[in-house]
Amino acid sequence: MVHRSLLTTSGRRLATALLVSLVGCGDGTDGPTQPLFNDTAAADIETGTPVVAAGAGSGAGLDRPVGTEPGFVGSPYTASTFPLSEMQSVLPADAIPSITDPEMVRRDQVDYLSDSDLVFGVVVNDEARAYPHNIGWWHEIVNDRIDGYPVSVTFCPLTGTGLVFDGKRAHRRRLELGVSGLLYNSNLVMFDREDESLYPQIYAAGVHGAGQGQTLSLMPVVETTWGAWKQLYPNTLVIANGPYSQTRYTTYPYGDYRTNDSAFLFRIRPTLRANGNDYAVLLPAKDRVLGVRIDAETRAYPFDQMGSRRVVNDVLGGQEIVVVYDAEYRLAIPYWRRVGDRVLTFDIVDDGSFPFSIRDVETETLWDIKGRAVDGELEGLQLTQVPAHNSMWFAWVTFWPNTSVWHP
Repeated sequence: MVHRSLLTTSGRRLATALLVSLVGCGDGTDGPTQPLFNDTAAADIETGTPVVAAGAGSGAGLDRPVGTEPGFVGSPYTASTFPLSEMQSVLPADAIPSITDPEMVRRDQVDYLSDSDLVFGVVVNDEARAYPHNIGWWHEIVNDRIDGYPVSVTFCPLTGTGLVFDGKRAHRRRLELGVSGLLYNSNLVMFDREDESLYPQIYAAGVHGAGQGQTLSLMPVVETTWGAWKQLYPNTLVIANGPYSQTRYTTYPYGDYRTNDSAFLFRIRPTLRANGNDYAVLLPAKDRVLGVRIDAETRAYPFDQMGSRRVVNDVLGGQEIVVVYDAEYRLAIPYWRRVGDRVLTFDIVDDGSFPFSIRDVETETLWDIKGRAVDGELEGLQLTQVPAHNSMWFAWVTFWPNTSVWHP
């Protein structure tokens, strides 16, 4: 049982309405129609040599320490000063049921997705998998294995944040996260099924229980449309369906929440007007941003500021990065610009590749959107993807009030 001593009575009427929507939506089902968990897989003990996991476009997603375990660095809190009393009890633990080891199928075997629906794409050892928002609306967490490697794909619909965590833990069971029913500043609070420790998703650090002060390892992820992901990874697998009836996974449960900048189901502290960041109220609250953290430095790359397509050569936390962006496919991917002992500078190239290519100024090597050098002096090399995630603006600036904001 999740720590009931932390639950409050605030927001009960909203919680009741939300519970009706999420748990009993009137689609003809009273609950899951198939088991949520594979007990055998969940009990596996992780003892082997770590598999190098690569995000889409990442040659070594887990072997670069910078940015992978940021925890509270750069935030107003530490694990010991985190305001536990400000977490809100919204639903009982597991009322929103996470999924573990879902059935995966080929891209042509699903019919609950349209090409414009958003997915989280993850690649491990050349195996690509897609985790649709449509599943995340109703389950928020998927614990899975990609090419045998354990991962936890997490999505908070209220903050628009999708973070993927490394599930491998030496000499312990794989990481298996559940939905606690608590929120902090509208953000999902997860719990570890092994010891019931609580982890706010965006901070990815333990705030209560045996895991207090421990951080989860962030993996690269690509958020884009289902149509784009299929073009990038034609052999991708995708979740076959969730445990509810299929009609539920074609229905967004929060009305106009994603687009209504004044619609907040739960409190935000401090309010955006009280937030000390100069951009807090200048950008629309629900605007999408790519959020990048390197050590204590954070930066938001607003989608609306990057136009239809953009390559942003930047430096953050003393590290050279590049952000490639395409508005049509809602795709924003950050890479390290350093290759060996060279720092590269990139421009867009219109060569008919999907959705475009980039070329570095220093060697004139041509690279695809997945960070692969496909022609030129550096052909065969791979850019390493920076672990990062997209967010609604209000959430990013609330959790990281000292964030800078990129602008043209």
